[in-house]
Amino acid sequence: MKVKPRGPEAVAETDPSRVVATINGKQITAKEAAEMLKPFPPDQRKQYESNLPKLVQELYMREQLADAATKMNLDQQTPWKEQVALSRENVLAQAYLTKLSEEAVKSAPGDPKKYYDEHPDEFDQVNLSAIFVGFTPPGTPAGAPQQPNARTEQQASEKATDIEKKLKAGGDFAAIARTDSDNTGSAQKGGVLGAFNMGDPQLPAELRTAIGKLQVGQVSEPVRVATAYLIVKLDSRKKIPFEEAQAGIVSKMKTEKSQAAARQELDKYKIKVEDPDFFEAAGARPMPSLQKPAATASTQPK
Repeated sequence: MKVKPRGPEAVAETDPSRVVATINGKQITAKEAAEMLKPFPPDQRKQYESNLPKLVQELYMREQLADAATKMNLDQQTPWKEQVALSRENVLAQAYLTKLSEEAVKSAPGDPKKYYDEHPDEFDQVNLSAIFVGFTPPGTPAGAPQQPNARTEQQASEKATDIEKKLKAGGDFAAIARTDSDNTGSAQKGGVLGAFNMGDPQLPAELRTAIGKLQVGQVSEPVRVATAYLIVKLDSRKKIPFEEAQAGIVSKMKTEKSQAAARQELDKYKIKVEDPDFFEAAGARPMPSLQKPAATASTQPK
């Protein structure tokens, strides 16, 4: 049995004249619809996959309306003439930066083995479980989201110490996490957080230090982070082998090279204001204070 082609490219290639839609009485062939979709590469098109007919409809409608506007010479009239030029410049500027980035990564990205050896923490993978005891930091605005039970830092520290005592007395970590951890997502799984790389910049330094002292199966003392005390259990630890990490390293090095090329180009165009008066709008209001919110109509003195 012959497999029926599916998807814009496949249908357009095998049967370009097949009618795939009708809009405002106009029959749209597979070739025409595929041409409309060309500006959207397959990876970008994924967000429209659930409603591809709607995208084709909007693209066709835009094309027809633009053609009607051109026939009325609207593209030669202010302000549309200037807006069309601005859109063109935006597209070409982005095209230039993309091309610059692509050229940058064509050269050798560097030695992945050297990177691997010089960044050991990035390949030191730990699996963690944790018990969170949250607190509301001093000075938190009244309207801000509060931590569970609206504990003070002192109350959270005392509770974390009590939990630590239970664990040292032989308490089951997973069971205590289910009943006492404020992180509801991990609490339901007995405190399991999953895998982390020790070099992950999102892992607080205090936590990395505590984890570094643990052997597999051991539990840390309470560790203070921004809005909680954490008691961490090291479930497992492994060094990711170079062979397993190599592809990711090469990808990362290429990305960094691409971003550096674009950043170097953009940095050429940093502005130096020579005449502040030019950039100050007449009657502009002063910047609101960052210390307190601007008064509203209901709070202003009458």
